[in-house]
Amino acid sequence: MPETLPKHATFCLTIGDYTGIGPEITARFLAHQAELPDDGVRLRIFGDIANLVHTADALGIELPEGHRFDYEDLQHSRFSAHQKPPGQVAYESIEAAVAEISAGHAQALVTGPISKENLHLAGIPFTGHTEMLQQLARKNYGQTFQSDMLFVYRQFRMLLLTRHVALRKVSESLSIREVSQSLSNLAEFFQASCQIQSPRLCILGVNPHAGEIDGEEEERILKPALKAVSQKYGFGIEPPVAADAAFRHFDIDRLRYDAYVAAYHDQGLIPFKMVAGLNAVNVTIGLPFLRTSVSHGTAPDIVGQGIADPCSLMAAYKMAHQLKMPAVQPRQLALQS
Repeated sequence: MPETLPKHATFCLTIGDYTGIGPEITARFLAHQAELPDDGVRLRIFGDIANLVHTADALGIELPEGHRFDYEDLQHSRFSAHQKPPGQVAYESIEAAVAEISAGHAQALVTGPISKENLHLAGIPFTGHTEMLQQLARKNYGQTFQSDMLFVYRQFRMLLLTRHVALRKVSESLSIREVSQSLSNLAEFFQASCQIQSPRLCILGVNPHAGEIDGEEEERILKPALKAVSQKYGFGIEPPVAADAAFRHFDIDRLRYDAYVAAYHDQGLIPFKMVAGLNAVNVTIGLPFLRTSVSHGTAPDIVGQGIADPCSLMAAYKMAHQLKMPAVQPRQLALQS
């Protein structure tokens, strides 16, 4: 069974790419936390701490200290004066945080934004957090995991079946096996963290009119996956719907579905971010630990202007409080691709 957070939990917070707005939103978030009553959570902040201090000073913010706040500098070491590139610091921060969690020294991970370009320049072979965390979970827990991106704002939830792939590669990126596992992860999340045993899911079709005119992904991939997951978990799932009509008469206070499932990145995140704005939270499901994140990027166009909004980071921290910690790997479905 999933576990609630212990009374005195530790959260790992990664600043993200230090050339983006990660340091600014982290400084603003920490200043806000320091003004609140002790919520029983100790924060361990990972990243370029000297850069964080410099950013805080420029903003007129005094970073909090004391037993609730612990800073782990992944940039500066007494063993080397070499300046690490931002992608390397971002990766090593996440790597160190996951190691702390897997060792039982922390209970949740909250992440700031990273730059996929800077990861590539540093030789880090991942396109984003989700793929990175999947591999680090395998390394630290000795098991294979499929992790998925679930965006959450209030009761509006959006699961992505593919992530950062070109539109022309979406079809080849979908398989019965992986779609089934993504939906399995979603079912486990609802049952464990939301106490919803039979979630109402809206599956957006890959093709216009959900393949009624052209395209085969709905029949070849989505429908077999829906059938398998429905049988496994004992609740019905409607056939794929035309994505252009799925949000007609949308009312966030009267949602027809508990979650929407998008075939590709922009199909799901355009409607989602139009509604949620910067209050959206990215929750990684399918991992053996709890991870929440901001739902935006590094915003290089506003770095240094002092206008970065920390509300997504605050929302991610709040959601980490609300969710239960995963206790077991989601059940794997033995399906053909």
